[in-house]
Amino acid sequence: MRYSLLLGLACITFAKAQVSDTPGLGEHRYSEDLTDSYERIDPRKDGWESERQGEEFAARLKEFIAALTDGETPDPDLFTPNFKTSPLRPMNLDAIKIENITVQRGKKLPELLVDFIAPPWKDFDSAVKVTRIENLVCEALITIKKKGRQINATWKCSWTSGFLLRSIQVINYEEITSPPLLQDVTASVLGKTTAYQEQLLRSTDHWRLRLPRDFGLDAPANHGMAIGDINGDGREDLYLCQQGGLPNRLFVQEADGSLRDISAESKTDILDYCAAALLIDLDNDGDKDLVLSQDFKIIFFENLDGKGHFELVFGSSTRAQSFSLSAADIDEDGLLDVYICGYNPSFSAARSGALGEPIPFHDANNGGPNMLWQNKGDWSFEDISEKVGLDIDNTRFSLAASWEDYDNDGDLDLYVANDFGRNCLYQNQGMQPNDLPFFKNIAGDLNLEDTSAGMSTNWGDINRDGRMDLYVSNMFSSAGNRITFQNQFKTEVDQSVRSHYQRMARGNTLFQGNIDGSFTDVSMTTQTTMARWCWGSTFTDLNNDGWVDILAANGFITAEDTGDL
Repeated sequence: MRYSLLLGLACITFAKAQVSDTPGLGEHRYSEDLTDSYERIDPRKDGWESERQGEEFAARLKEFIAALTDGETPDPDLFTPNFKTSPLRPMNLDAIKIENITVQRGKKLPELLVDFIAPPWKDFDSAVKVTRIENLVCEALITIKKKGRQINATWKCSWTSGFLLRSIQVINYEEITSPPLLQDVTASVLGKTTAYQEQLLRSTDHWRLRLPRDFGLDAPANHGMAIGDINGDGREDLYLCQQGGLPNRLFVQEADGSLRDISAESKTDILDYCAAALLIDLDNDGDKDLVLSQDFKIIFFENLDGKGHFELVFGSSTRAQSFSLSAADIDEDGLLDVYICGYNPSFSAARSGALGEPIPFHDANNGGPNMLWQNKGDWSFEDISEKVGLDIDNTRFSLAASWEDYDNDGDLDLYVANDFGRNCLYQNQGMQPNDLPFFKNIAGDLNLEDTSAGMSTNWGDINRDGRMDLYVSNMFSSAGNRITFQNQFKTEVDQSVRSHYQRMARGNTLFQGNIDGSFTDVSMTTQTTMARWCWGSTFTDLNNDGWVDILAANGFITAEDTGDL
């Protein structure tokens, strides 16, 4: 799991998972080598006064907000006698209405006032994340929501040493009123299949207790999917990768929108651990073929009859465990080529567990290499990574890549999102005499390295100016934001290294493409950093108004919510 990232950010406090059927979970005796490390998870024992304060601040704020959402007056014992606050719901808000969605925001919020006016938040749900702490002053992200309405706010709170609130200043406020944009139809679409009932509804912990680890049960659940019409009926079908020991699934879409499982008859029910899949036409016969990233291998299946009956026709070992695939015709020969993002190297003494050992943590360059497989026709493929210059900066724990002609010069460029450090933008320099393009990493020149924990990358024109913009999903960590700004954090390194760690906790990044070919980081002004622990994202026009929106998927294996992730 990404514990190495969290531990690298500092001694982040985790609640012990409350999974009743996991053997040994209640055991609190550790080997001598681990006892000290486990004890230091408690900030009280590890000297992290700011983390102890953070726990208290969050608990008091949750109690305060719980009273408001219960329609009650907060307990006076939470405040000092001279407690002051600005209006928790500002009176004068600027409103933006987009069809049936209304967004209200406060720009010039008032200073602290003496009188406390309870906002109309009865029966709302709430969440609190303390993100910064300095000298008994904290910043907290506040989420208040009810069906069709959500408030996002940032509070600056001042406290006494006895954890009484001196003041609350609202420094950001946003209120969204909207009908549901999306509806969960998983059960109605998949509910009739045995795979859904017996496998997909089971938790990772369920399978961890039943499948040997050697099958490839990956703790972060890096299992992808692919969508495409595999039988030529005009409806999109779904291929789903599962953990090793459970078969991958191919579902075809019926006329009523439900999915039917044809995994076995299609011969695509692979039992090996697979992380990614593509449904693309590799032989230009008009139907979708299948590409799979199978741990340390890549395999290609031909769609034999255009009806979803597949046959394995090519496979090769890779030089890394791969977690994602992307396709493009990079040599302009009319055949799709496949790029594989490499993560763990095939052979490494440093590898331990699913994520290996990134060295150095904030700028790792000891991962497995990525590969570009050229499609030579007749189901023949060649690794041409070195021939086209993609062997440079190529061992960086890559998790995602996307192709786009970002510079509008008529050829495709490649952006690669890397874990534990800086990303790469490989600009296509044009064709060489060997009829292959040559790529050069210019991410540093364009300020696009986005040093963080890159997990997805997408291109879209957010302002319709004809220049492509770039969105990269990373991770937001409230614990990381608190800890990396403390004076006691990594005192042995200079500020530039500390800044890298601080950046790694900030969250996602939106780069706006400029007319001169440069990019501007507009993440903060567009408020697009906070997508929690974000694995994937995409640009899409959700409400058909002609402007691309951002859809971000987040989450992680967890138990009792500590509020940190």
